[in-house]
Amino acid sequence: MPSTGELLSFYRSFLDTFVPQGDYTDSPFLYQRRQTREVKAGAIGIGGANPVRIQSMTTSDTCDTDAVVAEAIALFDAGAELVRLTAQGPREAKNLEVIRSRLNEKGYTGPLVADIHFSPRAAMIAVEYVEKVRINPGNFADTKRFEQIEYTDDEYVKELERIHDSFKPLVLRAKELGRALRIGVNHGSLSDRIMNRYGDTPEGMVESAIEFLKIAELYDFRDMVVSMKASNPHVMIQAYRMLVERFRKEKMDYPLHLGVTEAGDGRDGRIKSAIGIGSLLLDGIGDTIRVSLTEDAVYEIPAAREILRATMVEQQNWTIQAKAENESLRSPYRIQRRRTTTAGIAPLDCGASRPVRAAAPMPLDLDGPALNAALEAFLKNPPDYLFVNDEAAARRRFPQFFGNGERTSLPVILWSDDTTEIPEDCGLLIEASRIDSTLLHKLSTIKHPVFVRVNIDRMSPVALQSEAERLSVIPCLVLALETGANPVYPYRWLTECLNQNRRAAPFMLYYTPADDDDALFRMPSEAGALLLSGIGDVLAIGPTMRSDIAYQTVLDILQATRLRITKTEFISCPSCGRTLFDLQSTTARIKEVTGHLKGVKIAVMGCIVNGPGEMADADFGYVGSAPGKINLYRGKEVIRKNIDSEIATQELIALIRESGMWQDP
Repeated sequence: MPSTGELLSFYRSFLDTFVPQGDYTDSPFLYQRRQTREVKAGAIGIGGANPVRIQSMTTSDTCDTDAVVAEAIALFDAGAELVRLTAQGPREAKNLEVIRSRLNEKGYTGPLVADIHFSPRAAMIAVEYVEKVRINPGNFADTKRFEQIEYTDDEYVKELERIHDSFKPLVLRAKELGRALRIGVNHGSLSDRIMNRYGDTPEGMVESAIEFLKIAELYDFRDMVVSMKASNPHVMIQAYRMLVERFRKEKMDYPLHLGVTEAGDGRDGRIKSAIGIGSLLLDGIGDTIRVSLTEDAVYEIPAAREILRATMVEQQNWTIQAKAENESLRSPYRIQRRRTTTAGIAPLDCGASRPVRAAAPMPLDLDGPALNAALEAFLKNPPDYLFVNDEAAARRRFPQFFGNGERTSLPVILWSDDTTEIPEDCGLLIEASRIDSTLLHKLSTIKHPVFVRVNIDRMSPVALQSEAERLSVIPCLVLALETGANPVYPYRWLTECLNQNRRAAPFMLYYTPADDDDALFRMPSEAGALLLSGIGDVLAIGPTMRSDIAYQTVLDILQATRLRITKTEFISCPSCGRTLFDLQSTTARIKEVTGHLKGVKIAVMGCIVNGPGEMADADFGYVGSAPGKINLYRGKEVIRKNIDSEIATQELIALIRESGMWQDP
């Protein structure tokens, strides 16, 4: 046991500030899974040489034994390897004994995880009965008051001493029983102490976890997993990368659990989760995952499987071990757009300081109501580019798109093998393999973007660099890499190669999804990893998907990365035993009446555990305060308290109106 003097020295060590440098990986150009210790939750190994584990969480009241057991069985049967249950108080924690026993009787021995907030006492009960206990360092020993307090160093040390005294008993009991702990940080529930020293930042999230990890290490306890969850994928990615860098400095090797909290439902929830979780898996970071959807929990399992499948990295002949010198790669904790040339003249230009462009196939595949819907969508949120592979048919069916600047015209990019005549009112999409010296000279005179797709499946890094240099004589060049493997590392490598080149061409992230799952999981994982590193100037889907769905998917990815806002953004939690109303039906109802409010962010939260903090980024919040009662927020401020749930949606609309952000549909 540490002495009093050793503890005081230990507490004061936290007063030193850690300054992240971006050193979270040996190389951004190669896939290397992060090496961790193995932590056992019952018979399930997490980290080490184990595969990435899938988990989910029950939504029933933990005291409703029959409902929880049935839900846990359904999750295990669906493929969950760990199942988490909320234990908000001693009564729920004690019932975990009955639930564990009942599941064992039915032959379901997979590990259970108790989810603890605000109650060290509940944690001490739960650890007796389940294989793993998750605690939230933001509220394990603290009650969130959203107070602004300036702590002196001595006061800060006293707070750390209080946390140590609250956490120590759980550490010792977990060690004695052979249990695992998860130090589960949430962006929305950092303690007032952390908030006042570090702010609402990834740095604060990392420090919150490190405090608890180091306290546990004082007692030689290391069976811990760590998570850094946020509803904003960019914040979540920053926090995990920063944590890994801190681990490298501290020589810590704890496994990581990944998740985007309050991701929402439907396509939006899956895309947002794929961006956050998938980007990190492609960095080699992550040992367990959960996709938090505002849907029945069983639907989280196939979504998690698809993200894992989408991020199984197929290695190419890449042997690059170079350090990153490019600013966007050296500073992975903020979005800093890669410096490029401008390709083309308005309205067909892209790159440089232009927003990331959204492209769609021209709707030659549609007719009837589907076509009308697509055209209406195009006029509401016009694509920056329309790709067409049949110019004659396109000009015949949609002459308005070739209107030379008229209101209905849209920039057209022609995808054609015939380059004998290149229309003056179109850009061009062409395969690099078709560009000989004669065509290269011809393309060097075009004033509109020339999108060149380079197939790199059998191309070495050096050959890719050479090909990019060959094509650089095209003044309006936009490069797109085509591969059956993962394009993230080649794009990073090419970014590095072109860093010193004054003619660094913009990049088009161009996808041809094989199916809807490909578009919902693989494309967001890869494109999200690049866009949130500042890499990518155009996002496009080719003609393998129906044009209106393809374009909406592009917009949804840009919305989830917050690079382009085209609709209302919803932040909604996945429900759990703490939830005070039916989240699924309530979220659907609120979406129906507010989904047209472009740029407005609305949070729908089942309870106050993460609600006020996680929705701090939102313009408005709808939060359960008691059974049948709702609190309405504007930003972080409670505006209306304990409203009857029957009228809360209309009251939310009234609040949006009062705030000047309502628009009639």
